[in-house]
Amino acid sequence: MSTPFENIIDKALVVMRDYTLDTILDSDEEAFKQIMQSYLLKGVPRFTECLQDLSYDVATGTFNATLSDIEMDILADYTVISWYESNINDVLEFKEALQDREFKRLATGQNLKPRQEYLTMLYTRVKQNTTNYLWQNWNALPYFGGGANGA
Repeated sequence: MSTPFENIIDKALVVMRDYTLDTILDSDEEAFKQIMQSYLLKGVPRFTECLQDLSYDVATGTFNATLSDIEMDILADYTVISWYESNINDVLEFKEALQDREFKRLATGQNLKPRQEYLTMLYTRVKQNTTNYLWQNWNALPYFGGGANGA
């Protein structure tokens, strides 16, 4: 059995609030799916501790393995991180709230720092969830007798 990308994307969308994505969804559902799939696939290589095979088929939109709920949650967190990083990198988003003079003086310091702190918090959370996942599956780890890529 395989795990559809949509299962993970749905979990990520629970915490993502983005009017731009909402607008895309309303106007072009296929473009929305492609964007969300891109965020998901950008996050897949970050989950290096996964005990499952994370190979996938883009044509069918599925992972080759049946992923557990916690594995899907971790991938959803990495999807959110990929999305949030793209928003941090959108410097023009800051400009609308500030006058030109303020933007030049304040944008890099006062506006970017809270976003970077939030991103750090997201990474901390996903790493803690990954550690919990590994503890729950300690017997599947290679140095405890488990096979490569899971039991």
